[in-house]
Amino acid sequence: MPSAPVPGPRVVHVPLTDLGGRPGVEEVRVWVVKLEYPPANEASLLACLTAEEHDRAARYKVARPRHQFVTGRGLIRQILGACLGVRPAEVPITYTGAGKPVLDGGELHFNVTHTDAVALLALATRPVGIDTEQVRDLANPDGLVQRFFSPAEREAYRNLPPQLKRAGFFHGWTCKEAVIKAAGLSVTCLESFDVELDPARPPAVIAARHAELADRRWGLAAWEPVPGFAAAVALGE
Repeated sequence: MPSAPVPGPRVVHVPLTDLGGRPGVEEVRVWVVKLEYPPANEASLLACLTAEEHDRAARYKVARPRHQFVTGRGLIRQILGACLGVRPAEVPITYTGAGKPVLDGGELHFNVTHTDAVALLALATRPVGIDTEQVRDLANPDGLVQRFFSPAEREAYRNLPPQLKRAGFFHGWTCKEAVIKAAGLSVTCLESFDVELDPARPPAVIAARHAELADRRWGLAAWEPVPGFAAAVALGE
């Protein structure tokens, strides 16, 4: 059903030198990390992981995804540990039935996204999801829109001026990914809600048909975290 737009959360960019501090109710604290291969501080990041996470990292057959996992999980453990006053490896991260990592007890919510070049970490007091993509030419954007976007979004995409289609695609894609990550849903649910595709308009969830999305209002914020990249964050009410 159509829903009234929800004001977007306030995105606070935090330097990596500041790992503490709790977010406000309407706030999402975001850390932007330029990825290195291997990370210059890989040893200190590995020291933050649990034995199970060490095993998971070792199971990666390709170095780049392993470095991405170690960087993202190590940093989020450092951030949560500073907020909770515990050692990073003692932060009680568990998994939902859908495989989403969450903080046991629900006191704080976090999410991580990465490309090959950059990672974003989000921290909030309510369910949060974050996504980033490099804005680039795609071989078949129309096919991706047809496969993953809702009928209303497909029409909105067709109606965008040609010069806005690339930006509109990545604006819509990152917003949709942020929403399903905040809700703990899979990509099979991307068609079950509509977001604003026009990058010149405020990001918003326009309609939600999936029960887990319709039962909660979602605020969206979108921005360029580094030149050439689109990002979006979703915060549940």
